[in-house]
Amino acid sequence: MTARQPFSLTIAHINDTHSHFESTPVSLNLDDKATPVYANSGGFARIASAVSHFREQAKQDDHAFLFLHAGDCFQGTLYYSLFKGKANADLLNRLGIDAMAIGNHELDQGNGPVADFLDDIQFPLLAGNWHVVDESKDKDKRVSDKSALLPYIAPEERASTLIKTYAGHKVGIFSLAVEQMAALAHPDHDTPFLPATRIAENTVAFLRQQGVNTIILLSHLGYDKDKELAAAVNGIDVIVGGHTHVLQGDFQNLGLAKEDPYGYKVNDTWIVQAGCHAQAIGRFTLSIDENGRPVAFDGQNYLLLGRSLAMDASREQQLTEGSYQAVRSYLNRQDNVLILPSDLALKQYLQRTYRPHVAQLESDIVTHVPQRLRHVRVPDSEGGSEVAPLVTESFLWAAREQGIEADFAIHNAGGVRVSLNAGPLSAALIAGTLLPFAIDVIAYQVTGAQIRRAIEGAINNATDNGVTGLGSGSFPYCADIRYRYEAWQPMGARVTQLEIKRGNHWIAIDDQRQYTGVSSSYTAQGKEGYDAIQTGHRRSIGLSMAECFIDYARQQPVLALPTEPLVCYLRTSDERKTCWGE
Repeated sequence: MTARQPFSLTIAHINDTHSHFESTPVSLNLDDKATPVYANSGGFARIASAVSHFREQAKQDDHAFLFLHAGDCFQGTLYYSLFKGKANADLLNRLGIDAMAIGNHELDQGNGPVADFLDDIQFPLLAGNWHVVDESKDKDKRVSDKSALLPYIAPEERASTLIKTYAGHKVGIFSLAVEQMAALAHPDHDTPFLPATRIAENTVAFLRQQGVNTIILLSHLGYDKDKELAAAVNGIDVIVGGHTHVLQGDFQNLGLAKEDPYGYKVNDTWIVQAGCHAQAIGRFTLSIDENGRPVAFDGQNYLLLGRSLAMDASREQQLTEGSYQAVRSYLNRQDNVLILPSDLALKQYLQRTYRPHVAQLESDIVTHVPQRLRHVRVPDSEGGSEVAPLVTESFLWAAREQGIEADFAIHNAGGVRVSLNAGPLSAALIAGTLLPFAIDVIAYQVTGAQIRRAIEGAINNATDNGVTGLGSGSFPYCADIRYRYEAWQPMGARVTQLEIKRGNHWIAIDDQRQYTGVSSSYTAQGKEGYDAIQTGHRRSIGLSMAECFIDYARQQPVLALPTEPLVCYLRTSDERKTCWGE
């Protein structure tokens, strides 16, 4: 038997690209520069250039090469709003992905879009804790019969695995996604996500039995969960992660943040993550001995920059020739920067195939914003969001325009992504930036008591008040409802006032009465503390969140601003904050 030789494996990786196919302006604060410098960062055409560069470098160094995506390619920009997963599948195929993990945003609209995605991709989608074997046979679109999906294997309680062979050595790859998938997204009820630790242990044991001595977990669990898993499960050599958008490494030389070092090690497991939005790429090389065991790790994240530089994001104020050369020289010396031209073929394909549809919406001005409107999730000393109430108002208006006698609307703050600056407001900005999640708006029937419990549950979740929440994005904003939440009261009694608007008057909500509410399908399915309004009596109004707001805004030459505060959120009993102008 021929003795196996040591070899090296280079892996490039991205995560949470969220349909950011084009480059994004990034503000860089460099050394002694008093003002920031703007550069174009990332985009799929620049990712393609970087991967081509890494692949060629690996070939010259006689290294094996893999390119991995750690999940969440769906949602995020107008490209997804317009083309859903079709454009992602097309462009990821063109990038030459070797494997991808499923992320939570792939399941924002249930299994159907994932089934379509699986039909189109030319690489495996790994989902090792997704239990799909019991999926109903009656569905029009099923994921369980798609050959591109590598899911949970029920009899063996392990993940499906991808095994690659290099120089006679086997390298095993499997994937795990967030365990709370049903709380964050919309997997079909017959395809649950299972806890990760036991599956990881069983999968590692299986791979060892197959003679696999190098094991990679392609994870969409999140950075802290990756650390916990590495501490709990022996035998995983590298976790290539996503979900939490962590750009590992020290980027203070560019005026950006400093995170844990790239390749953060827990026990014998290296953990990597490469930021988000296709702005950066990670690359590392494993040196693997004759027994197939990784003995050395070397790598880092790279911010991907273009060659053009300017003094402002609009590119109208250019650097002087001297300043340009000084900044370019500085950037060229930084080892965490890659300055690359975009891959011309991919750039031209994107511009020809998808860009014209986006440009059309960018030129569609639906209204004007009279002054800057601030968005925050949880109200602070300056007040609550000025944008989220308008979004909920648009849901209520749109439902009534459809002939639905809706009484109120509720929306979670995390579904609204940005503040609005004064000036023209385009359909593109609404659908691609303000409300980028392509999610339907749902009408449903609930009692007053359910509304009360939902508002308290959402705020409890957003503020970790007596529960371990999933983030501040659940904080509720309403149309035609106003409430008082007192954080110090006992659980179940924190909403001390709750009123609904009738004409020009406010009246107390009757806990026993049925009301018709309107929310995003995410909220209406009881996510993140809203379980009290989860009900079988619901239907889509036939419009997405962005479509509601676009139609609502078109009716107003100038966007009407909220006229009265409808949220009274009191953190302590010592606060002296009036409610509703009292």
